[in-house]
Amino acid sequence: MKILVNSRQMKQCDKNTIERFGVPSLVLMERAALSTAEEIDRYFQVNQGQGTVLSPAKKTDRFFQVSQQQGTALTTVEEPGRQLCKNHRKKLSVLAVCGFGNNGGDGLAIGRLLWQRGYEVTIVMPSESGKLSEETKIQKEILCNYGLEITDSMPEGEFDVVIDALFGIGLTRNLEGAYREYITEMNEKSGLKVAADIPSGIHADTGEVMGVGFRADVTVTFAFAKPGLLLYPGAEYAGKVLVKDIGIDACSFLEAKPNLFAAESEDLMRIPRRKNHSNKGSYGKVLTAAGHKNMAGAAFLSGKASYLTGAGLVRIFTEEQNRVILQELLPEAILTTWEGTEVLEETLSEALFWGTVIAVGPGLGTEKNAGKIIELILKKAKVPVILDADGLNVISDHLKWLKEAAAPVIVTPHLGEMARLTKKSISDIQKNLLQAAQEFAEEYQVICILKDAGTITALPDGRAYINTSGNHGMATAGSGDVLTGILAGLVAQGMAPWEAAFTGVYLHGAAAEKQVQQTGTYGMMARDILDGIKMVLKEKEGISQ
Repeated sequence: MKILVNSRQMKQCDKNTIERFGVPSLVLMERAALSTAEEIDRYFQVNQGQGTVLSPAKKTDRFFQVSQQQGTALTTVEEPGRQLCKNHRKKLSVLAVCGFGNNGGDGLAIGRLLWQRGYEVTIVMPSESGKLSEETKIQKEILCNYGLEITDSMPEGEFDVVIDALFGIGLTRNLEGAYREYITEMNEKSGLKVAADIPSGIHADTGEVMGVGFRADVTVTFAFAKPGLLLYPGAEYAGKVLVKDIGIDACSFLEAKPNLFAAESEDLMRIPRRKNHSNKGSYGKVLTAAGHKNMAGAAFLSGKASYLTGAGLVRIFTEEQNRVILQELLPEAILTTWEGTEVLEETLSEALFWGTVIAVGPGLGTEKNAGKIIELILKKAKVPVILDADGLNVISDHLKWLKEAAAPVIVTPHLGEMARLTKKSISDIQKNLLQAAQEFAEEYQVICILKDAGTITALPDGRAYINTSGNHGMATAGSGDVLTGILAGLVAQGMAPWEAAFTGVYLHGAAAEKQVQQTGTYGMMARDILDGIKMVLKEKEGISQ
């Protein structure tokens, strides 16, 4: 996994690096500027004097950890196919728009370094009486010593590169006036758009657009990625995100510990390895309470996902009307059906002692019997419980059941379900997904998986994970049921609930990424994600065709 930092943590790490380790602030700024200039230079391959056909960036390739030494050539989604002439080296034009803070200092230094590499550079800085940071003041003096001019007027015409260094990670207010006009004009220009650290107008902690935001093709961020680059709508403005080493690392946390992370493909190795000497009992038992009348499909998707993730046995507790359908769809599953309240309670009580993990909610309905099932499971289960879909809708009026739970609980609400659970509007939750998930996890001492384009997994101890896998083809009926089954399958095999939670979310998205080449995003269905699970886990095992 990768460490993420919010704006407060980044400022503290920066301060610790300067004061505790003695690295001058100007050195950090120069390294940030150099890493950005090198990426721009690599994009155009100016030093080699050779043209390169630029390929479009993948939507899934929006987050990378790239060291300053290794680097990765940038790609653009706006101008695929652009090619520099081999025998005619055009003097490439750069527009750098800089603010008064250290982000502006980064921009001034980037502009100077590109000018020294042969670019034609125009520097724009607002004329209003803003107080320059000490580092930015020095960068401005250096720039002037080289004879470069600074203007406060946005030039007409187009540029090969537009660099945004107006505001950094400290922005907390909506942009108005001249700043809004600057960003609007920058967005209208063509050329490669590069944001230094974070696109101006994007809240570093939440991804919220503060009135207006710079739309970058590439964001070169420093030391660690910030949540606002991965959460929507900020992620759409950030484009491809490159994380550059400038001399600030995990040591800069000092006694504090990072509590925010991004899952990555390497985290799939957390899934327990299969053993040669094993049987179905070696991989756990999933009890899935799902499927109201006419909702057998949800029980099928969840149960099959558990099997595909590696669970040894899956037992589906469902209404009698679903028996024939489920026997045909998933003959590998054990079925326990119920009719009538008395039989329901007696049968379920016996089943609770069978499973290694319990998944409850997919397609369960919200009638009286659903409430009895959920209350009984939460109060009596001695194994981890995954609560999804209708299970969440039922407990929205019985939240005390979560506090009375006898075992660890994972809840998996989407935005609508989270609104019902918290009695807040969807728009309020969207403004700060991370905070909403963390507060719910802490208050009810549950693991909260708040599903969105950038799904949050929040733990009761304050740790949180932002997911970076998946695509919008997953916005389809049954996708959440598949996730519930994946989570149950991982816990059944012995993964700790907190670890299974963020790993399962990543696996869910990775499965959709595998399938999108076959189905496209329009045609993707939940059953396609099931097939993707097999492909991802096959690659994890290293099994060749």
